[in-house]
Amino acid sequence: MRVAKGVPSLRCELVRNLLKKALKDQAHRDYGTGFQIVHFSIQDDHVHLAAEAKGASAEEIARSPRLLSQRAKRGLETKDRDMVRRGIAGLAISFARRLNKLLGRKGKVWADRHHRRDLATPTEVRNSLIYIFQNFRRHGTRVYGVGATDPFSTAPSFEGWLDALATSEVYGDTEPWRPTPRTWLLGQGWLRAGGRISTVDAPPLSPNVRFSREALAYEAQMAARRAERGIPS
Repeated sequence: MRVAKGVPSLRCELVRNLLKKALKDQAHRDYGTGFQIVHFSIQDDHVHLAAEAKGASAEEIARSPRLLSQRAKRGLETKDRDMVRRGIAGLAISFARRLNKLLGRKGKVWADRHHRRDLATPTEVRNSLIYIFQNFRRHGTRVYGVGATDPFSTAPSFEGWLDALATSEVYGDTEPWRPTPRTWLLGQGWLRAGGRISTVDAPPLSPNVRFSREALAYEAQMAARRAERGIPS
């Protein structure tokens, strides 16, 4: 979801805490039992979300993980799609009201409707998790060393990392957003597509990011480390 022109950068602790409060309140709405945001990433002018609707029961997962994957390939059912639409719309409205109150402003917060992509396979989910957690690097943030994560995302509380994480007291999150995934794909299915995620995995840099010699050298170093570990680039 992208914000409208005139809205200040979202990458600050106040906005992160505001988003978490909106998510917690959303869990108590009438659709809260069938919809939830599991992961998020806050960038300067947009937010990435990993949402799930309904989910499978423990009995269904035990009975046939393959059947669940086949169901996902057919796309979300109409009821699930409506749940996602209501959930995202409710969050967008709640967040916008809170942000305007925080900034003492009026007017539009979101530039347009959200862009949704339904994920059907473990590979798609794993790639999306990397995209969400490492999106700050895609937009030009330089990270040196293994173990660094984006404090304005759910990456620091994600339990699927391959590397030990480097923490920062400056941006430390005392109350991380850590809901339990309800779907097989987001809970454990993604592990079948390559196992735990390394903090050196990253999506391609955005085309509008300028490359310095230092940054290019760093990207080459990270690519070499991924190759040593057998991690595809």
